[in-house]
Amino acid sequence: MNSKLPPIEGYKQPSPTTSIPCKVDALSLTWSPQELLRIKHLAKIGATVKDEFRTKARQLAQKRKFAALDSARNTMSESLYLSACQEITREFDERRHKDLTSTSRHLSDCEMAARFELRDIFDGELIVDTAAKYGDRLSNLLENIGIDLLDVLCCGEAERFVCRLNHVFTKDEYMWTVKPNPAGRFNYQYSANLYADGQHAGLIAWGGKNCGCYVSFMGQGCDALDMARLYEEIKNIPEIKITRIDLAHDDFAGTRSINVARKYAKRGGFCSGGRPASYMYIESGHLNKKVSAELKKQYKFVPDKGRSLYVGSRESGKLLRVYEKGIQLGDPKSKWVRWELELHSSQRIIPLDTMIKPSEYLAGAYPALSFLNEEQNKIKTMVKQAKITVQHIIENQVTSTRKALNMMRVILGMTDSEIMTRFLKDLEDPLSASAMPKRLQYTATEEYFLQNLTT
Repeated sequence: MNSKLPPIEGYKQPSPTTSIPCKVDALSLTWSPQELLRIKHLAKIGATVKDEFRTKARQLAQKRKFAALDSARNTMSESLYLSACQEITREFDERRHKDLTSTSRHLSDCEMAARFELRDIFDGELIVDTAAKYGDRLSNLLENIGIDLLDVLCCGEAERFVCRLNHVFTKDEYMWTVKPNPAGRFNYQYSANLYADGQHAGLIAWGGKNCGCYVSFMGQGCDALDMARLYEEIKNIPEIKITRIDLAHDDFAGTRSINVARKYAKRGGFCSGGRPASYMYIESGHLNKKVSAELKKQYKFVPDKGRSLYVGSRESGKLLRVYEKGIQLGDPKSKWVRWELELHSSQRIIPLDTMIKPSEYLAGAYPALSFLNEEQNKIKTMVKQAKITVQHIIENQVTSTRKALNMMRVILGMTDSEIMTRFLKDLEDPLSASAMPKRLQYTATEEYFLQNLTT
């Protein structure tokens, strides 16, 4: 589709600009420690861990802790030694070190012990069961390994991220502080609020049950971040994912107002192919009195609280907001208009590049936004195709074709061999993947069998 829109009557087109500044106004990320990624991989192939290996690994971890304490026994009193022994026992019984605290070194020691313990578990014998579903396999692995053990690993990841906020990811003029929450957020078992110079600016959450960590920055939190440095630091983390990002352009002069946005919409400026985009137009204000020519009292709508145009929806994962930001903040004479795109990962993979190229990705979202940058990057929508098993395919085909097969046998007098030949005659290579149903979900055993057939 051509991104060049026809001129709008009464609107003077500004001089062409290579790039108009845009910014990231909201950012959410998820990632997992390497060990938890390995657990997910084991679940995919149907592997699980025997309970006795978990018990043995825990005993080995406790022995290592006690051995390290015994080596320092001569330098401490007997009462301190006994107290330290009780602390080690409580640590393994309760796994209490799961909160972000100032005693980071102690948590790091616990995290390192957890990594060794998990390594010992993986050194044990694994059982493979491909019949169970992926979710059941993953739950079984997590329960056998121990959620509390994985919580410690995830807390260590969260702690390192918070530490880097103040020393690596943040502009020099900002200082971050953390306040743990009494409960988790977004289905994560633990969470903490993030503050930039005392202002609430984000949230971090973690938990072994969710296999990782989640961090979210809004408004001032994004202003405080050094996005380029953050991008460089996280781009090599395996399977890190942007779950939400908001890209914003502030038009302080009101060059492209709400009226201009509405005119763009009428000329197809928010149609990118596929289904027509949904929209919503809102204006709010007061009903003010006025005197008509006939000296009768009348009322008129005065949108002195601001107007907004919404294109798309959160459900689809793509929502554009064009609204009068200055009026929203309380200045009735302000011309400030914000064009803001909210993207979610529900139906698309959001590239990490959006963090450092907001202008290019905002310009590529709709033809009406092409004025922001000559270079335009578009994020494609993914259509997820449901997967079905061999048994489901057989059941579906039996239901849908049994009458046709019966007709071929009874009315046409065809033999079973002739019917099979008729159905299969156009398959050039019966053993290839193209000769199988596209939505077929193979088990590990079925996939291994097909590979042996083709080799």
